[in-house]
Amino acid sequence: MMHEFDMSDLGLMHYFLGIEVVQSSAEIFISQRKYVQEILDRFEMKDFNSVCMPTEIGLKLVKNSGEKKVDKTLYKQIVGSLIDYAGDPDDRRSTSGYAFIMGAGAISWSSKKQQIVTLSTTEAKFIVVAAYDCQAIWLRRTLEELRGLQEGPTLVYCDNNSAIKLSKNPVLHGRSKHIDVRYHFLRDLTKDETIDLIYCRSEDQVADILTKPLKLPVFSKLRKLLGVCSVKDIA
Repeated sequence: MMHEFDMSDLGLMHYFLGIEVVQSSAEIFISQRKYVQEILDRFEMKDFNSVCMPTEIGLKLVKNSGEKKVDKTLYKQIVGSLIDYAGDPDDRRSTSGYAFIMGAGAISWSSKKQQIVTLSTTEAKFIVVAAYDCQAIWLRRTLEELRGLQEGPTLVYCDNNSAIKLSKNPVLHGRSKHIDVRYHFLRDLTKDETIDLIYCRSEDQVADILTKPLKLPVFSKLRKLLGVCSVKDIA
């Protein structure tokens, strides 16, 4: 880049846009340790006890006007700092999540409630895959701009066989006849081999860590599959 632009070599990057960077000859480790510490200091939580998992197993948040009101602004500030979404049984919308992995770590991820109420598990999974295949296409095009042309389809893992079959079979049936036609572009992506939907077991679905509370062994397993680790592990 120095041949094309007027710039100075400042050596290895250590901190950029709130992200700490630790580089070695074999790998690059990024973290937001300093940002997390600032959040704990800001909300006076630095002396709180730590926990192994971010969400309590079986916890369901519901609207309850009989309980003592909390400071909504403070609560939203905390959640907003983490960009974290909880499942809401009040409106019956599903929580969807994805994680795109390149090499040994995640490069793009998301967790949020769907904008519509689905009428079956098949529909919920189908909508998730259709929505996030748009992200897959964007990532492919970005890599092409960086001269990282991908040969072959992008592999997308789904833990619902019915959704996979629906993406390849144009025949509608009872569990899918109510799915809006705007989601069926997934079939075109599958047909032209831009996307290849592959079945995976629920216990191996890394996106589950972004959508639901998990027991510690499963949480630790999926966290490792995402490439999340401590800086001590690479020292």
